[in-house]
Amino acid sequence: MLTRRRFLAASAAPVTASLAQLRTGDLKITRVDPYVLRIGRRSDVVCARIETADGIHGWGEGTTPPTIAAVVAQIRECGKYILNQSAWDIEKLWRRMYLTEENTLGGTLFAAISAIDIALWDIVGKKLGAPVYKLLGGKANDKIRIYASYRWGNIPRTREAYRARTKELIAEGATAGKYDPFGAYPGFDRQLSTAVLNEVREMVAGIREGGPNFDICIEAHGKFNSASAGRIAKMLEPFDPFFLEEPVPPENVDAMAAVQRSTNIPIATGEGLQSHFNFREVLAKGAARILQPDASRTGGITAMKKIAAMADAHYVTIAPHNPNGPVCTAASIHVAASIPNFLIMEEGATSTPEYKDIFAGGWKTNLAEWPVLEAPGLGVDFSPAFLRERTV
Repeated sequence: MLTRRRFLAASAAPVTASLAQLRTGDLKITRVDPYVLRIGRRSDVVCARIETADGIHGWGEGTTPPTIAAVVAQIRECGKYILNQSAWDIEKLWRRMYLTEENTLGGTLFAAISAIDIALWDIVGKKLGAPVYKLLGGKANDKIRIYASYRWGNIPRTREAYRARTKELIAEGATAGKYDPFGAYPGFDRQLSTAVLNEVREMVAGIREGGPNFDICIEAHGKFNSASAGRIAKMLEPFDPFFLEEPVPPENVDAMAAVQRSTNIPIATGEGLQSHFNFREVLAKGAARILQPDASRTGGITAMKKIAAMADAHYVTIAPHNPNGPVCTAASIHVAASIPNFLIMEEGATSTPEYKDIFAGGWKTNLAEWPVLEAPGLGVDFSPAFLRERTV
């Protein structure tokens, strides 16, 4: 006779078995090793490799040029705090590293936290046999839209040249692209000259003529004072750019908020902000309509998910900053796939022949969108041969 007790016991059996399987091996962390890798045109890709007693390893990235040695040292230091701990406890380990090093908070520390955090997510995904995005809530986006990075190349700074090159990029598949048209950093006064302003107007006009529906992303690298930023925004408005990235330095949130209030062009910022804590004021003061957290700099996947949730509550979108290496790219793809307010992602590296051996299933260059990664964990790994040849 099937009693209620027997029915419930039978129904619970598969769940109990699954939990037992998860408990097999506590993913105790046994090694944390920093690596500096040469990939494509770069020789400053800083990564962390974490091993567990279960024989599972994970990769993370904390690239933040030009700093290399300091991040490597900080990965070793943070590694001491997580040895013999369980890789399951990602949130606890993130907080432990943050609190233990609170007197030295800064870019180097958060680059190390990023590398370790991403590697832990990679380990847990591999353990469960699931891609990281499924651990983050599943797929909100089936494809990851990207903008091409600096693909206009060394061409004349004229309307005609930029019109022609934009048509070529669109023919190659690009639907959006970003570059910094302003040239070298100005003097200490952060002042933009009228000559350069007029030159940039012609270049951007060429892009718009070459692609009426092309999304133009303008990078300013935080180089200008408030007066120059206002002139830039006013000049760009007729061309309807997709966003203007950091027309003033990001450390003065009030100044950036003033620029944002003066224009309908979305201001984008966030590549240099560490942790979700430092995004709070940007959102509270309406200083930007697009946030650009960098998985390798802001605190990894854990911080990025929190930043995305905070932004969503303010109706602000996320465009991950991604000029780094393949592990950062993979981590950013997983976060982008899982969040409802994802907008677009930076293409980053344009020389990626090695990626076919790094990404599970290979890598295909595409200037419009990328597929969501479906391999367990991040879906990236470095072979022993690759490490022997490419470790700096």
